Amino acid sequence: MRARTLRRYEERAADRMIFFSDAVVAIAITLLALELPVPEGPTVPAFRSAVHDDLDHYLAFLISFAVIAAAWGQHNRVFRYTRRTDARLRTLNACWLATVVLNPFATKLLTTEGDDTDTVGLRFGFYALLQFLALAAVIAMERRMTSRRLRDPEVPAELVAAGEPVLYGMLAGFGLSVPVFFLTPYGWILWIVVPQAAGRLFRNRPRPAADG
Repeated sequence: MRARTLRRYEERAADRMIFFSDAVVAIAITLLALELPVPEGPTVPAFRSAVHDDLDHYLAFLISFAVIAAAWGQHNRVFRYTRRTDARLRTLNACWLATVVLNPFATKLLTTEGDDTDTVGLRFGFYALLQFLALAAVIAMERRMTSRRLRDPEVPAELVAAGEPVLYGMLAGFGLSVPVFFLTPYGWILWIVVPQAAGRLFRNRPRPAADG
């Protein structure tokens, strides 16, 4: 009876951490929208001109929304079968949340003035580094859960690892883009190409033949 009660408390602690993380992600996405400039103009042409002038802000919002949504998706995949937590896992999750709440700031940084190579490299490099650290935290949490058996033991390992190719592809894409941004402003292409290539390679990988 005591072991059952303790297990219930541990599961409740895991649920609280997941719910809190979901709330932080929701707030970060909301802050992205609040930072969007409101176009103004007394006429339709003036309104369109205002929208055009702030197009980079709207594009940065879409990119960051997609990035945060993808990060939340990986976090959800990792924690889907979690039964309990420990101090190290909570610390790693707090580090991941720190990268999430910094996203509105990093997004605003993308739209600041300065088109020279070094300035673009710093702005976009910081954004990419932030996403790299977020994905690295997810990987660290996943390994912690595996090593400490914090997941439901009845869940097949291959089911848990189903999204790993895309996760590592995203990590590589953001990581490789950091130095590339100091050479060209088109380093963001790696954010799209590398994860897709990683997912495609995994899908095309030969499957082991079934016994018999």
